[in-house]
Amino acid sequence: MRRFTSTGAATMLAIGTALLAVSPLSVEAHESRTIAEGEYQLVVGFISEPVFAGDKSGLEFWVTDVSEATPAASEDAEGAPVEGLEETLQAEVIFGDQSMELPLDPTWDEPGGYHSVFFPMEPGDYTFRIFGTIGETEIDESFTSSPEGFDSVKDPVSVSFPKAS
Repeated sequence: MRRFTSTGAATMLAIGTALLAVSPLSVEAHESRTIAEGEYQLVVGFISEPVFAGDKSGLEFWVTDVSEATPAASEDAEGAPVEGLEETLQAEVIFGDQSMELPLDPTWDEPGGYHSVFFPMEPGDYTFRIFGTIGETEIDESFTSSPEGFDSVKDPVSVSFPKAS
């Protein structure tokens, strides 16, 4: 049986820390946008990212009232979650020339959060359109997957195992 000395343990800890620092971390990418002349902030993306064609995912988004937040109308502004929007907002997903209505449900235990589950079946860019009213304010916003926003749907072939014969 081999024993680790304090020097050996410190070396292992340093190597582990270095590997963690250079390894890619799984980050959930969403697009954040301030709308309605700085009154509200929407954060929009897929439920799980990265998304692979054929996997369960869907739309998720959060709405906050940033009109009183500091700094005002900033992409990083924190505000009050806006609840009850499943009654006043609608959403659809668009891929190429096809679109599908997405029924919205509030996200349990996340005030101001909403979601709709679906299975994206093709790799590529998807657009989420969110429209209706927030309070007295009419909105109609579209969010399309991009490197600056949320991820595009990926082809699962590169991560499939075992490989199909």
